[in-house]
Amino acid sequence: DYTDFYCSKEHATNVGTMFRGKENALMPNWLHLPVGYHGRASSVVVSGTDIRRPNGQTCPDETKPPTFGNCKLLDIELEMAFFIGTEGNHQGEPITMDKADEYIFGLVIMNDWSARDIQKWEYVTLGPF
Repeated sequence: DYTDFYCSKEHATNVGTMFRGKENALMPNWLHLPVGYHGRASSVVVSGTDIRRPNGQTCPDETKPPTFGNCKLLDIELEMAFFIGTEGNHQGEPITMDKADEYIFGLVIMNDWSARDIQKWEYVTLGPF
C-alpha cells in the first residue's frame, strides 16, 4: 500500500472549497502536520492501462439518502511518487531528514485519479486515513 500526501496549499484549498465552502477551505491543522491518505497498491497500474470509472455512494442532496452508482466527478492529479528501496525502519522509529535520501530507490510520475463526488460523501465523516 502507499500514502498519498496532501501537500500543495493551492490544491488543498481548492478541494477544501469543494467540500466545505470557501470560508472553511483549509483546515487549521493543514499548516502544521502532513496530511496523508491511505492508498491501495492494487490500484497502481502501468502507463497505457485502461482506467475504470469507480462506483460508490454519493449524496448530492443531504435531505435524501445516499445512492450507489458511477462516479460523475472523476478528477486527475499529476503527482510525484517515490519508491522506498530499503528494508525501511522499525515501527515507531523515525527517519531523520538527513537520512531520508538513503531510503529512496526511485522516482516516477503518477496520475492520481479521484472520484470527487464519492470522496465528498466519504471524506467529510472519515477524513484522512
